[in-house]
Amino acid sequence: MNTTKTKTEPTYSPFSNLQCKVFGHKYRITKRYESNIKEFECANCKKQFTLDGYGHYTPLTPKLRRINEVYENFYTRRLAAR
Repeated sequence: MNTTKTKTEPTYSPFSNLQCKVFGHKYRITKRYESNIKEFECANCKKQFTLDGYGHYTPLTPKLRRINEVYENFYTRRLAAR
């Protein structure tokens, strides 16, 4: 009898997506960078977002996540050089 534990994805109610469509997303901050860039996650549907250059919520893609990380590295290096 094998007793190894497997990590399973949590199940979400389909009504959580409906709630986001009707009432909008309920944002939580998941990551805050030193350069005032933030990453958010919806408490209901678990989608991830970030702020774009205009201050609007944008779905977080791997490309945007990498841009946030590069911008943070540039920002911290520039502060260290001063």
